[in-house]
Amino acid sequence: MDLKNSDLKQNIGFIYFMTERDLYGYPCGPYVKIGLVKGNDDGRSSFERRKEHQTGNPREIIVEAEVKTLAQVSTLESLVHQRLAKYRIHGEWFNYGEYGIGPYVELTKEINKDLEAQIKDNLLINQYALIEDNGEELKPSSEEKDIHRELLETKQSIIKIKNEKELAKLKLRSFDKSFYRDIEGICFYEKIKPQENFDKVNFEKDHPDIFEALSVEVITSNFTIKKDLKNKKSEEVKKLVDLIESQKFIREDSFDSINRNKDLIKLHSIWLDAHVELQPFELKKKLLENKLKVLVGENQGIKDICSWKRKKKKQITKNALLRFDPELANKYISISESQIRFKVNDHRPYHFE
Repeated sequence: MDLKNSDLKQNIGFIYFMTERDLYGYPCGPYVKIGLVKGNDDGRSSFERRKEHQTGNPREIIVEAEVKTLAQVSTLESLVHQRLAKYRIHGEWFNYGEYGIGPYVELTKEINKDLEAQIKDNLLINQYALIEDNGEELKPSSEEKDIHRELLETKQSIIKIKNEKELAKLKLRSFDKSFYRDIEGICFYEKIKPQENFDKVNFEKDHPDIFEALSVEVITSNFTIKKDLKNKKSEEVKKLVDLIESQKFIREDSFDSINRNKDLIKLHSIWLDAHVELQPFELKKKLLENKLKVLVGENQGIKDICSWKRKKKKQITKNALLRFDPELANKYISISESQIRFKVNDHRPYHFE
C-alpha cells in the first residue's frame, strides 16, 4: 500500500516551557510549565499561548524553550509528563531544581525523535486498519523473529514494573486495614458518574429487521502476539486484594483522610518510580508492535509471531436508534450504578523526606 505525499502532511505542534518572573525580573521559584500548542492553519505558536496565560497574571511569563513536533503533540506531552511525574507540582507545573530546564527540553526532544520516526508507519497502519485482512499467514523472517523476541523481552520488563506499581498501590489502599481512607497528597477515592449502557446484543436478537436497516458496516481489528507472556498474581497481592474487599467506608457520603507519614511517602515514591520507569518500555512496546503491523500489511498475521485480524461487521449506535425510535431505544438503555474509584496521585504536591 503506497502513501501519497499529501498523506504525510502533518500539522506542526509545539511543546513549550514557560517560567514566571516577578516585577524585578527574578524567577518565581524553580518552576516550569510544560504544555502544548496544537498545530493549525493560523500558525498558532507557543508565544501566542504565552499571551493567553499572561492575561490576568501579574507575573511576567517567559517562553524559555519550545520543541516542534510533527507527531501527535498530545501524545508527546503525555509521555513527557509521565517521565517527569516525580517533579510535577500540580497540573502542568514541574520543579526543575538546580539543573534548570535543559534536561527536560532534551528529554522531550529524545521522545519526540522516536514518535516522529513512526509517522509514516502510523499512516500505513491506519490505512491497513480500514480493510479486511486477506486471510493469509506469512512465514516469519529472521527480522520478524528478532522483533518478536525483543517485544517479549520488553513485555517482561513491563510486567515486572507493573507488578511493583500495583503492589505499592494495594499497600496504600489497604494501609488502614478496616476502612477505605484517602491519604493526604498521595491517594484518594472518587465517585464515578453513572454510565449509560446500550444492550446492542439483545436489540439485534429482538429486532433483526430494524438492526439491518440502521446498522453500518465497520472493520473490527484484533491484534495479538503469539507465545505471549502471562502475569500471575503473587500470594502477597492476593492477600491484599482479599483485605481490601473486607474494608468498609466510615461514611457513605464522604471519604475520610489520614495524614501521610514516612512509610506512606516511601510507598508513594515506589509507585511514582514505577510509573516513570514504565514510560520508555511502553513506548518501545508500541513501536515494536507497529513494526509487526506494517510487516503483516494486508495479511492476517505472521506464523508464530502475531495475528492482526480485520473483519467487516455490522454495528448499530445508540444515537442512531434514538433518532429512529426513542421509546424503543430506551428499552435497551440502562443506567449503571455509581462506582467508587481509587486513584494514586501521579505527582507529589509535597517534598519527599
